[in-house]
Amino acid sequence: MKKIILIVDDEKEMHELIEEYLSSIDAEFYHAYNGREAVKIYEKLLNQNKRPDIVIMDLNLSGSMAMSELMKQFKGEDIDGVEASKEIMKMDASATIVGFTAYAHLEWGKRLREIGAKAVFGREIGFDGFAEKVASML
Repeated sequence: MKKIILIVDDEKEMHELIEEYLSSIDAEFYHAYNGREAVKIYEKLLNQNKRPDIVIMDLNLSGSMAMSELMKQFKGEDIDGVEASKEIMKMDASATIVGFTAYAHLEWGKRLREIGAKAVFGREIGFDGFAEKVASML
């Protein structure tokens, strides 16, 4: 049976790379480019009885590296990966959320772990290493 994987990242290239490195997994891939979209897609999939087997979550979903945009997420003015994960877990307390982010080792990554992410990996693990970790979790 095909796995269902939801990739949440604000960069299209990251979606392409993650999907490419996970291509050996028999899966249907769904894509969200911001936190609000991630929550909507997760809810839609649940309603279609297509509960995601794993959600790959970035933390910075602003579409920008500008400090002003990052601060909007920190202040709760825009939904980041932590808030999107919280909303998903309100719908599905047993959701499997895995962080894959440049911010894994900062307080931001710690917050994602604290709210229930199964793991948070830094980008330094590389795509091969990340694909191995995801495959072992499925």
